[in-house]
Amino acid sequence: MSLQVLYITVQFPVPSETFAAVEVRALRALGVDLSIATLKAKPEDAEQLNRERGLQDLKVDYATLGSLFQGLWLFFRHPKLSFLLLRTIFSSCGNNPVDLAKSLWLIPRSLQLYKKIERDSPDIVHLYWGHYTSLTGLLVHRYLPGVSVTQSFSAYDLHMSYGPSIVLGRALPLIFTLAEANVPLLADRGFDPKRISVVFHGIDTEAADKAQVAKHQGRVVLAERLIPEKCTADSLQALKRVYQDHPDMTVEILGDGPERERLEALTAELGLSDAVRFLGHVSHSQVYRSFSEAQVFLMMSNLAEERLPNAVKEAMQAQCLCVVSRTIGIEELIDDQKTGFVVEQGDIELAARRVSSGLENRDEWPALRAKAKSHIESNFSSSAAARQRIDAWEKLAANKP
Repeated sequence: MSLQVLYITVQFPVPSETFAAVEVRALRALGVDLSIATLKAKPEDAEQLNRERGLQDLKVDYATLGSLFQGLWLFFRHPKLSFLLLRTIFSSCGNNPVDLAKSLWLIPRSLQLYKKIERDSPDIVHLYWGHYTSLTGLLVHRYLPGVSVTQSFSAYDLHMSYGPSIVLGRALPLIFTLAEANVPLLADRGFDPKRISVVFHGIDTEAADKAQVAKHQGRVVLAERLIPEKCTADSLQALKRVYQDHPDMTVEILGDGPERERLEALTAELGLSDAVRFLGHVSHSQVYRSFSEAQVFLMMSNLAEERLPNAVKEAMQAQCLCVVSRTIGIEELIDDQKTGFVVEQGDIELAARRVSSGLENRDEWPALRAKAKSHIESNFSSSAAARQRIDAWEKLAANKP
């Protein structure tokens, strides 16, 4: 009998969260009966994104106006459940008015999801994010002992440090995190390191390999949300320097965001309009193709919650020479000058030199790229990560009453 798993997340699908779709696809391929419930309503592009990602038949329970009214009825119908949430929210979010307001708004949906879980009785309820989803997790962990609850803590969750998720996480028998560098940070928040399982976000190595095409001489690729913390402007400044020595350079920027208009203006100001194309959001298959065509991948992020970005993994699998900024845990992914290049945040000059050298036909690059690809296949495949999760869940479910 297959393992029945319910993922609770904030929204699904999300254009910038292809890693979630890859994880779900890998788990289903290994026989997990997986469904999803979201705290938010169905996105307008949900069906298109799920088709693109091979998840058109995935069962997703979205928040609706009806679920809000049902949740409000449950709030008064089950005061014991409501009191637990209110007590936890006010005791752990009382000094944060934003978290307090959002938490109170999510109580009806959390109650409605609790009743769904009580009715369906899955083997595992997994909280995909370690923040607002914990409201449902608190109820399930306390009142449904036959259902195992696990929770993921990403770098974003650690940065957010949402009160109820900390309360719940300290009580759960199993917490997942995405990098070894996160373990001491979780321990500092009172989590038992023995209950923490490091499972990397994996990538679909087979899909990446199927997209392999010939490299384009002089091609550089970026793939990121266009937000200030991703420092795309720094990347453009570095590329201006590269362009002076490599006038045949072409650049594709994959991704969208609020900074796009400003960055397009900066591109023109730097004299890069003929070399740089902003492609916006593209399908995951197009991402793989763009990585396969590129000689160099560039990322200059200083995002505080950046951890082992999947875009870097996919670029390494596609045998791009990766030039990335130093973020927490990056050494778990790139061994500087052996599987790629790591530069300090804001070091535009060194980034430019690394990109320039990557566009040159040096004898050492094929061996470096091959070593990077091997590292990804050995440590970051989605199927291996899915197997780790399943093994942990099966062990947990076997010990339930």
